[in-house]
Amino acid sequence: MSSLKQFIRNVRAAKTIADERAVIQKESAAIRASFREESHDHGVRRNNVAKLLYLFTLGERTHFGQIECLKLLASPRFADKRLGHLATSLLLDENQEVLTLVTNSLKNDLGHSNQYIAGLALCTLGNIASIEMSRDLFPEIETLISTSNPYIRRKAALCAMRICRKVPDLQEHFLEKATNLLADRNHGVLLCGLTLVTSLCEADEEEGGEEGIVQKFKPFVPGLVKTLKSLSASGYAPEHDVTGITDPFVQVKLLRLLRILAIGDPETSEQINDILAQVATNTDSSKNVGNSILYEAVRTILDIEADSGLRVLGVNILGKFLTNRDNNIRYVALNTLIKVVAIEPNAVQRHRNTILECLRDPDISIRRRALDLSFTLINESNVRVLIRELLAFLEVADNEFKPTMTSQIGIAADKFAPNKRWHFDTMLRVLSLAGNYVKEQILSSFVRLIATTPELQTYAVQKLYINLKKDITQESLTQAGAWCVGEYADVLLKGGQYEEEELVQEFKEHEVIDLFALILNSSYGTQISTEYIITALMKLSTRFSEVSQVERIKQLLQNHQTSLDVEVQQRAVEYSNLFSFDQIRRGVLEKMPPPQIKESSRVLGPAPTKKTKSANRKSRALKPTEQDLLDLMDSPPPTTSRPIQATNSDLLADILGGSVSTSPPTSSPPYASPPASMPSIMDLFGSGPNQSSTSSAQTPGGLDMVDDSSQPHATQVEQGHHCYKANDLNVTVQVQRNAEGLIQAVARFQNLSASALLSQVGLQAAVPKSQKLQLLNISSSDLHPHTDATQVMRISGCKGPLRLRLRISYHHPSAGKFLPGQWLDTYVPGIVRPGGFTITCAPSTATSSTGPIVPYLELAIQRSPENSVAAWFWQPTEKIIGSYLRVRIGGSFVFPPLSHPQLRGIENVVFVAGGVGINPLMSMLSYIGETSELSKIGISVFYASKVPDQGGLRDILFVQRIAALFADGRLKGKFNMYLTGSDGNLGRFKESCGPHHVIDENTEVHERRLSAADLRSSSKNGELCSSLFYICGPPAMTDYMCRSLSSPEINVPPAQIMTERWW
Repeated sequence: MSSLKQFIRNVRAAKTIADERAVIQKESAAIRASFREESHDHGVRRNNVAKLLYLFTLGERTHFGQIECLKLLASPRFADKRLGHLATSLLLDENQEVLTLVTNSLKNDLGHSNQYIAGLALCTLGNIASIEMSRDLFPEIETLISTSNPYIRRKAALCAMRICRKVPDLQEHFLEKATNLLADRNHGVLLCGLTLVTSLCEADEEEGGEEGIVQKFKPFVPGLVKTLKSLSASGYAPEHDVTGITDPFVQVKLLRLLRILAIGDPETSEQINDILAQVATNTDSSKNVGNSILYEAVRTILDIEADSGLRVLGVNILGKFLTNRDNNIRYVALNTLIKVVAIEPNAVQRHRNTILECLRDPDISIRRRALDLSFTLINESNVRVLIRELLAFLEVADNEFKPTMTSQIGIAADKFAPNKRWHFDTMLRVLSLAGNYVKEQILSSFVRLIATTPELQTYAVQKLYINLKKDITQESLTQAGAWCVGEYADVLLKGGQYEEEELVQEFKEHEVIDLFALILNSSYGTQISTEYIITALMKLSTRFSEVSQVERIKQLLQNHQTSLDVEVQQRAVEYSNLFSFDQIRRGVLEKMPPPQIKESSRVLGPAPTKKTKSANRKSRALKPTEQDLLDLMDSPPPTTSRPIQATNSDLLADILGGSVSTSPPTSSPPYASPPASMPSIMDLFGSGPNQSSTSSAQTPGGLDMVDDSSQPHATQVEQGHHCYKANDLNVTVQVQRNAEGLIQAVARFQNLSASALLSQVGLQAAVPKSQKLQLLNISSSDLHPHTDATQVMRISGCKGPLRLRLRISYHHPSAGKFLPGQWLDTYVPGIVRPGGFTITCAPSTATSSTGPIVPYLELAIQRSPENSVAAWFWQPTEKIIGSYLRVRIGGSFVFPPLSHPQLRGIENVVFVAGGVGINPLMSMLSYIGETSELSKIGISVFYASKVPDQGGLRDILFVQRIAALFADGRLKGKFNMYLTGSDGNLGRFKESCGPHHVIDENTEVHERRLSAADLRSSSKNGELCSSLFYICGPPAMTDYMCRSLSSPEINVPPAQIMTERWW
């Protein structure tokens, strides 16, 4: 048998692929034969496995040598073990069945006294560890990661990273060990420890921070900053120096970990701002090593809550990268700037010329990134300059760029055009340069521009006609020209001035027909272009006055009556027949009315925006307690833009298969979902079903667990499948199918409450039209505590899997109840997306009453034409009275707080509002004012607002109502108003306070901004620490107040500060 070197020579010496294949097949057969002989010569086994590794690099099959790898791995010889571990890592993966034989050998090697053998085992485990192997061997890794040998520690850290990825449940075993690695003086161990901690934090972020791992490592930020500072400022260290920079690998890892720990955390970001500025300023950018550190520093700056100056520094570094000769550095700079535009647009705009120069770069990847970035830079002020540069690039661009470029230029022109004339000229240029790559939506937008701009039509039809005569090769130009000439031929023939200094020559009817005939007879007359031209010719028959030209049109139409294309043929035949109806032809072929312009949802470029919490409270995640049956009883599906964390599975996804598919929950924003005790309601006051659940069933068959002796014995019994469980109601469905295909499904309703009576319980169902459904009455529509009821459905005509759409409805005693501060998701008729509005009244107003006052909800709804739901509410009263609304209550910014429902130890409550942030606080104040049990609690209200343009103090939202609560003694404490934007004459506002005497001993009005010092000065010493704070307003205000209250000077516990950001 040949040696490995000879085998490689033979393969490389093969002159053809067939010769190479023959050599490989011959050697593979020899290796198999050697394995069958079971030679005890270790040299032969190592030689064979080495050849297998070479075959693996060639992409050949090597599965027949896996057992030999395990034999080498189990050998006591180091030479055998080294090759065995290497072969095992490469030729096996975690899905191989023989992997179970490796576990014991690895366990022995992990405990070996030779550090190099233990290191080989750690490398192998880190490469191929499966879930089972990770569970079996993690105790050994946990021991090795704490050993005194740095060689073993660093390999064990990387192996622990693999184990934690495979089995997240084992993360807790390595958290303490990982923290010890962060303080290790050995750079190799520190590097691997940083890698492990970064992996743990990233996995925690992906899971939504449920384990709190990121929070556990945040206390180590000062130590990490100190380490990074010592590395960046240290002098020459030979053992760690790379081209003059001390250990750039550890610096990059430190920056990456600090970024993860500081994302979304202003306090942590503040701690690392200085070191980031130091690294960004002092790192040498003349070599790639320094550029790698700078790139990671810039990524960190842009991802954390850094100040504006530091972000501008980061953008400037990226701008410097753009001038680098290394294409890789320029590429990452362009790629990063695309993400930065949404955060620091002005800073990126300063590098616009450099970015545009990259459009001429020989590297196609650089050109592509520069093109994407150029589109994100476009705005109202620079649209002319940038579009001119992009059109110049479009003229010489590769064909693969043109579809994207034409679309993006069309979008930019549609969004930022300074005037209609410029918009038209730009798009005409696009059609002339790349008309074969223009998408239908862009062409449609161009035609709509002409149709909706009467003053532009003369200019447009003449320019299109002239350009079409010059070039008939551009398909979109042909289609736009045909449409425009067909619609506005009378304007074209009339001629006239279309530019101030130039008069257009007169056009003749026969010239227009000649042009269209030329296109139809050329290879550029595609199917769609032919359809456009035939329609245009037909319209010209009513706009031309020469009989001879109308006859030519008839002849052209007749020529296409035998077209092989069905659409073209049909149009030609129908248009030809239309000539027989002259009395209606002119009316049929009149100009098209201008289309309605709808707001486009297109966006410029792929630049992502920095994650922020939406101003509209409807965008917050709500854990629904009901899911409507979409499109069952003519009710449109409510498609919402907010993430919904669905707790209901896809009902009865596959009954016979015994599996119920559950859609994974989407990640939720930081807003908490309402507790389960708060029902989501369908009709707030009982005028309709209060709660509903949507389910979709796919049921191949099954048997209901009911006692029915008439059923055939061939049926099989299955457990009921859960379809709804919330708000004290549990619903399951049990299904059976007999030999004739008749299906019987029994829905079982259970009241899980110990005290609540569930009334009006019922079920509605829908099946496909090919099936018939018989829905029997429910056994009892009222469910007393711990009782149940059933409802039977019979379905016939179902030959395949059973599909059901179910609506579950019932009335809960708590329907209509809400907590002060919550909000209402409202679905109005004709609009699929809900509107989220704050409830500003006390909960008592919504409960049923025997008095003359009808229960109601008061909502804060701003008049906003852009918000379609809000605009619906602002319609005249007669248009909305009697409408049926679907609503859902939610929100966790409530009083009393969910964490302190009994308010134990709370003697004072401080409400801080900025602008419309007063809305949820109004509900809380009203509730406190009417609740006698809360009369002893001191109330302080700090309300900051802009002075209204007209009117006085009483015109500020809810000022009169809050002042009245204090004046009447329902609230004990102080009301403080802070006004900004006034002209300095506070007396005008005091004089207009109205009959409620807003300015009294309980109310103070200040003409300045609200500050944390006001909160401190208004309370007794130490009182703030025992107070409960509610802060609602713009993010800048809420963040400032939270930082001030949590500072060491005031030291209010975070659990006593409730905040909600409003924009």
